[in-house]
Amino acid sequence: MAEVMCAWHENRSLLPAISGFSVEGPLLGRTGGVPPRGIWSPTAREWERIAALGRYGLRYIVMGPDIGDLDDELDDGLSYRDVIDLCYANGVKIALGHFQHDAPELSAERTRAVIEHVQDRYGPGPEVLLTDHLYNDMPRAFRHVWRTAQERSRRAEQLAPVLAADWDTADLDRLLGPVPATLLRAAREGRLLPFLNFDGDHVDLEVCRRTLEHLGPERVIGITDDTSVPFLAGEELHHRQGSGLWYRSDGIVAAGSRGLDAQRRNVAGLTTDDTAFDHLFRHNPRRALTPLRAPAAAGVGGRPAGGAPRHEEHGRA
Repeated sequence: MAEVMCAWHENRSLLPAISGFSVEGPLLGRTGGVPPRGIWSPTAREWERIAALGRYGLRYIVMGPDIGDLDDELDDGLSYRDVIDLCYANGVKIALGHFQHDAPELSAERTRAVIEHVQDRYGPGPEVLLTDHLYNDMPRAFRHVWRTAQERSRRAEQLAPVLAADWDTADLDRLLGPVPATLLRAAREGRLLPFLNFDGDHVDLEVCRRTLEHLGPERVIGITDDTSVPFLAGEELHHRQGSGLWYRSDGIVAAGSRGLDAQRRNVAGLTTDDTAFDHLFRHNPRRALTPLRAPAAAGVGGRPAGGAPRHEEHGRA
């Protein structure tokens, strides 16, 4: 990974279509689609090496905001707050995602704490904090997608109360769950930019429609989660009939395979706003991927970080 980023950094004028890179993990909940080998607990020195990739094109890193309290120690003398600050000092933004699923209220509380910290220190503005794909890999109080014939037989019944409610006035904590409600409120308040997948496989398109109506396309980033290769972190992936998703051997969704053309068609069917697709897939991503400031090459505790990362030092990142 580091080798790829360094090569891009040295030749970026030849690759203008690539704006940067992102990483999912290693601080993630264990119920999502990231392979187990992508979830681990780095040392303080390893965090310095990961954050240093901000100087070579790493734009954001997906973290579970509910892995602990901000002052919980992750390594000797290194708190979760320190990890966040280390990333931002090196020009790497945080994307909230891959939550724990066993305590939604606590997850929401810890998410709000991370939002407050990032906005107080690096804001104000939505582009300083991102999310991973909205509704996926987080605790919910509603069904967000129906993927099998048996599941789809109950879609109308289960979707009805979600669509019947006025999201602008409803108690979204009860309707959707504390975590998605927290993220939606923060997005409406201009405190983060959430990602949402419009492929119709990750999230039901009617849920996508209602989310667009609630937030507006200027407050959402479209994400494809698309990969054309049948493997991820050493694990083989497979398709299921009638689905564009890639599945792991244990049946967990790992990625998608529907590109921008499919997303464009789906977005066109959700809104009459002709500018929506450009907001979702061009203007808002550009805002999110623009560094807040020139990376400062900071290490833990503000001390100078090491030199250019070496490929072998980042094998697990």
